[in-house]
Amino acid sequence: MHATLIVLFGLAIIAHAFTPMPKRVKPAWSLHLKGWQKLFGVIAVVMALLIVLNPEFLALGILGDTAFFDMLVLALSLQMHQFVIRAWRWCVGVLAKGLRWAGIPSPGLCYVVAVSTVAIGSAVSVVQRAVHRIFS
Repeated sequence: MHATLIVLFGLAIIAHAFTPMPKRVKPAWSLHLKGWQKLFGVIAVVMALLIVLNPEFLALGILGDTAFFDMLVLALSLQMHQFVIRAWRWCVGVLAKGLRWAGIPSPGLCYVVAVSTVAIGSAVSVVQRAVHRIFS
């Protein structure tokens, strides 16, 4: 009986996720998610809820709870990795905009100038050595 209620609750959450909503009242969390991402998100929420309710729950009869916790940790670590990458890209963008605002050229241009300075300096050094050997 208890498992039946949990399964029905999970199906109700999935059904609610797929009900069409008016365009103006769309929740902010679902704006960046596509169809399958919403489905997997709802399934993950239901399965995490089942873990919290009953830690000895065998995940749908296929996986033991330790494997299920491993999958949950993997999913959470991938999500945190995505947040860190997004924050890193945001910081790099803010830094680049700040440098452009301050009048400093783009980081790519600074890199090209630095590399070309070293290359031109070493080429001039080679030419100077060759000229010095010829005239001495």
